[in-house]
Amino acid sequence: MSLATIPPRAAFEPRAVEQELLARCRNLTERALAAGAHEAETYGSRSQSIQVRFEKGDLKLTHVDDGSTLGLRVFRDQRLGFSSTNQADELSLSSTARAALDLASFARPDEHNRLPTARAVPVFEALCDPATLRISVEEAVEHGRAFVEHVRGLDRRLSIDNAGFGATCVAHALSASTGAALAETDAQIAFHVFGMAIDGDDVAGFHYDGDALRVRAELEPALLRAARDFAEVALGNLGAATAESYKGPVLFAPDAFVDVFVAPLVSAASAIAVQRKRSPLAGKLGETIAASMLDLNDEPRDRTLAGAGAFDREGQPTARTPILERGVLRTFLHNGYSAAVEGRASTGHAIGGARSVPGLGAHAVCVGAGAGGDRDAMLARLGRGLFVQRFSGTVDPASGDFSGVAKSARWIEGGRVVRSLKETLISGNAFALLPRIALLSTVRERLGGAALAPFAIVEDVAVTAG
Repeated sequence: MSLATIPPRAAFEPRAVEQELLARCRNLTERALAAGAHEAETYGSRSQSIQVRFEKGDLKLTHVDDGSTLGLRVFRDQRLGFSSTNQADELSLSSTARAALDLASFARPDEHNRLPTARAVPVFEALCDPATLRISVEEAVEHGRAFVEHVRGLDRRLSIDNAGFGATCVAHALSASTGAALAETDAQIAFHVFGMAIDGDDVAGFHYDGDALRVRAELEPALLRAARDFAEVALGNLGAATAESYKGPVLFAPDAFVDVFVAPLVSAASAIAVQRKRSPLAGKLGETIAASMLDLNDEPRDRTLAGAGAFDREGQPTARTPILERGVLRTFLHNGYSAAVEGRASTGHAIGGARSVPGLGAHAVCVGAGAGGDRDAMLARLGRGLFVQRFSGTVDPASGDFSGVAKSARWIEGGRVVRSLKETLISGNAFALLPRIALLSTVRERLGGAALAPFAIVEDVAVTAG
């Protein structure tokens, strides 16, 4: 589709969209109650997006989407039913209410099936930058094209497999029989580049970089930073040689550190995982489970991160939640269901969209900074060994066992990078190694706009040269 055939992006007025969406949610909730639901909750979303995709450096696709979805959750005799619709007419709403109740009649009763009590949601700074809301299709294409051209212009050896640029506005609303009635609008810009470096017969491994942000004035510096970082790593992947096998300290870049250690820790901190005996953290609240330098928080009120928001998928207020403080396990994350099991309040960690029932998870993971300085200082502290920038493999969230390939890896001698590496295996147990974190960097990096984490040196990691 050419730009000439794409309709212009309609204006997205947050307050008007929120009011209209909340009214539709309230309408569907009331229909469900009138049809026999004992409790009902409607979560709605209305989104407008522009997505621009490039392949092999050329414009491949420009897509504009504008749509909405309502998801209805009902409880009747402690039986759960759920149905969703993307239609707004009266017949579709009535059909959605009947479908949810029909499904509830087939479900097993569960004494913990109930909506969380409505709670006040503190005022939160607006998530919408007016300049982000006004990005046009033409501007999105131009930003994407300029980004691709800038990357390609950094070095002739860089080859872009695909790249993308997008701008999305989305309103969320919730109306529940508990009295909860909330709405919020978010607007974000996201971009990425995926490719490699090629120098004659030397074809380096793939690398990926990108970011997500809300403030349009921050876009140009972010694009330049991502292009520079992509080029540095992709070009550094050329001339790969073999590592050395050993068991000892490994330096993890923030991306790899989160994938191997932080993600399974957050998963294990799920109250549902604990209640269903699928978490190794069961019974360890208040205990030291990691190195004393490790702090881990969920920061849904940090508007610089993609997961920020005033309320969760169930309309519960969000707040800064310490998961680890100086290595001590402080909190399990709860949604409405897990909170009901324990007779307590939700921690505001229901997640998900309008097409499914609420899940449970963190919103915006932040790992505290350490005292190790920047990346170069961390390399110097490592001295000799493996530096892992990305991880491709498996991590069992129940046991913590991990095994996979160190991607964009480097071999360090004398505190400096001496060569890039062919695929090198790393393995261990994330939970057993948490106390073996030796150092965290002072500098932290944004990970796709969704998380914030430092570099980390971890002892006793098994490294197997390919």
